[in-house]
Amino acid sequence: MLLMKSVKLLFLFSSFILFSGHAVAQPALRMKAHQVIRRTAIVIHEAHKDVKEGKVYTGDLSRAIAHQKYARVLFRNGMYDRAIHHSRRARVLAVMAIRANKGVEIPESKMTAEEEELMKNPPSDDELEKELLKEMPNENMKDEDAVKTSPDVDMKDKK
Repeated sequence: MLLMKSVKLLFLFSSFILFSGHAVAQPALRMKAHQVIRRTAIVIHEAHKDVKEGKVYTGDLSRAIAHQKYARVLFRNGMYDRAIHHSRRARVLAVMAIRANKGVEIPESKMTAEEEELMKNPPSDDELEKELLKEMPNENMKDEDAVKTSPDVDMKDKK
């Protein structure tokens, strides 16, 4: 009987330690994901301006917008790691659109050291593209349409 109580207490204590560590990590990851998404939004707005002016339509801008929108969905659903990876993909695509339109890369285009640390062992770009198409099949992927309106890629909620 005493052994059973000891085992139960050990299990409860271990569970508490495990889940309390997770609870502490989640708000920090949430804040970091929020920062990644905000910086990517700045780059997408720059890409939008450059594609609108340069009129070189590669599809990269519209795919960047779609990945960023999906990153926001993932963020709202508490899937911060996945949101970070889709926002990274969005930023890479936005930079490609900037370059194709002979724009100037802004400082937010570059990943910070902290962002690089968050993106260790990322899913492949192909995996992220397939996930996006599966989860958002009706998203418009034409740059010609994307430049007609302001991209809805900003974080609207508070940290």
